[in-house]
Amino acid sequence: MSGHPGRGGRPPAGRPGRSGRSPHAKALRRRRARRLWWASAGAAAAAVAAVAVVIAVTAGGRTTAAGGTSTAGGAVPAAGSAAPGGSFTTVSGRTGTIASLRGHKSLLWFVATWCPSCQAGTQAMAGQAARLRAAGIEVVEVEDYADLGQPGPAMAGFARQFAGAAYHDPGWTFGIASRALTRAYNPRGYLDAYFLLGFSGKVAYVNAAPASTMSQLLAHAGGLT
Repeated sequence: MSGHPGRGGRPPAGRPGRSGRSPHAKALRRRRARRLWWASAGAAAAAVAAVAVVIAVTAGGRTTAAGGTSTAGGAVPAAGSAAPGGSFTTVSGRTGTIASLRGHKSLLWFVATWCPSCQAGTQAMAGQAARLRAAGIEVVEVEDYADLGQPGPAMAGFARQFAGAAYHDPGWTFGIASRALTRAYNPRGYLDAYFLLGFSGKVAYVNAAPASTMSQLLAHAGGLT
């Protein structure tokens, strides 16, 4: 009877009993979990990079089938075009307009507060706030109208959490885009798109996910006129 597991005997060597797990099995599970985590993280990074490429290609005037549901217009404003007008409401309740940005160098950035790349981008932007201010760039970060139909934190709470001390930077405005402004700049519902606007009120550069594209953003900001 001693040789039969389940009838009072020991389980065969190398196999865990009912009440325990072998160290080897635990190590295998840990390694498997790490591989799954890195695979999912890599997929997320690839998705963000793909969105940035799609936005850049679309803004460059070439067609693309990728992206969300198209509305009137169907494409983001292209570099070299006049920046569309529109309004937004700041987190303090004031009304801001794109017309008020003319005569300034500015970064107009559309985010969804539930979007991980937008959260990471806000943290990255906070780390470069002084550099952007030195380049004369005013940052206007706005939540897409109705957060693109998904539940997310309020913009003020999002900004405080992810911008940290830079939330109070005088060169950084947080707000909520009107429906018309969201449609004008983000008709396909991209999660994380930004536009550099020059003194003349024209779009100078378009991209997405500043946490991944910060070096390009800073290079274009430095040469913006």
